[in-house]
Amino acid sequence: MSIHLSEPSREHRAPSGRPSPAGGIELRGTETLLLVDDEPSVRRTGSRILTRFGYTVVAAEDGAAALELLEADAVRVALVITDMVMPRMDARDLIHRIRARWPELPVLLSTGYDMGRLAPTDLQLFDRFVPKPYTPDEILRAVRQTLDRRGRV
Repeated sequence: MSIHLSEPSREHRAPSGRPSPAGGIELRGTETLLLVDDEPSVRRTGSRILTRFGYTVVAAEDGAAALELLEADAVRVALVITDMVMPRMDARDLIHRIRARWPELPVLLSTGYDMGRLAPTDLQLFDRFVPKPYTPDEILRAVRQTLDRRGRV
């Protein structure tokens, strides 16, 4: 997978002086994100995109590893970004466990999985969805919008 790491092409300067896309959504952040995906290349690429825009990224190879990180409480995670289909524990089980223990923790689902196969109750489990493969702009917008929406609720 080849993803070019560049600022959005249609941008203006936000009041902070940092680039932001047309429409005024600031893509940068300082929050810590938990990226859960069984594909090492997706974890590397996603981490590279997100850290370039100021986020701290902690990565896990599946839902079970993600839960271990969350339960260890070593880092304060502001958002979980997860793939759907993974070994040991898939996103459905992970999100159910997150909602039971940390109901305010937002979850962004990023998958190439056929979303039409999910039950309506599954669709209510996560806060936002971004399909894979994603562009840097798509994942950054989804992350920022999810974090900002949760902060206002």
